[in-house]
Amino acid sequence: MSASIVSRLLRAPSEVAASCREDRDIRAIALASLGAIALGSAVFGGVIGSFRGSEQIVFAAVKVPLAMLITLALSVPALHAFSAVLGRPWPMRSVIALALASAGRSSLVLLAFAPVLWLAIDVGLGYHASSVAAWLAYAVAGLAALGVLVRGIGAGRGRWLTAVAFMAVFFAVGGQAAWILRPYLGRPSEKDVPFLRAREGSFSDALVTSFRSSLMYDDDLRSRGGLRPWEGPRRDGVAPVDDPPADGATQREVPPADGATVREVPPVDGAGLDGFDRGAERGDRVKEAP
Repeated sequence: MSASIVSRLLRAPSEVAASCREDRDIRAIALASLGAIALGSAVFGGVIGSFRGSEQIVFAAVKVPLAMLITLALSVPALHAFSAVLGRPWPMRSVIALALASAGRSSLVLLAFAPVLWLAIDVGLGYHASSVAAWLAYAVAGLAALGVLVRGIGAGRGRWLTAVAFMAVFFAVGGQAAWILRPYLGRPSEKDVPFLRAREGSFSDALVTSFRSSLMYDDDLRSRGGLRPWEGPRRDGVAPVDDPPADGATQREVPPADGATVREVPPVDGAGLDGFDRGAERGDRVKEAP
């Protein structure tokens, strides 16, 4: 891995992109970019795996660069086709070098984020927060890669269309490759983290499911007047609790408007888990005179 080319990837990506476009120093750029991908992605993957530790560090360090290389191998032909259709009939070696340079720069950005993420995980960052932090790092790295790609495509007709079309293919293929190679962090509920998780649909299925779940959750909140799922609406002077009730707990007592008090009874069999006392709906609450 050439240190001078790595330095150019960080400090002067326009020069590297121009070299790829003009078919200069292709071999050196490709080799240096491959080294950057292997190093940066492996270190970042190992940091992600440190959330669970042990063999998960090695698993993630192998799978993150593997996902990157698989994605490049499957999506680079699309970049070559888009470029040719939109007036840039470059040789395949130039397109490969440009794609590798873009991925190499993004991997170096991930390498820069690795110490920060490792420190956050080490001081106790939770599972979901760690996942979000990793995806934010990927987003910044993706922007860095896009900068090299757009510079390499050069000015002229179809510049942004070529870049956007390739990035759409790249993210679709990359999302599926990353989905197949899960897990990276490892769920806290899993006693043993496997190298590969059992198939649970596809990446697109997961996106659709998450989107539908978010819509259902929002609709449920609106139907409750903005209350959270464990909060019930005010009934007979009983106010909703602020936190999820513990096992066997009842709603707190609030004097109703007419001055009568409400005697609470424990939930009967079949009481709901969403904060509603099903017994109350059957008239189990008894009002007492003041």
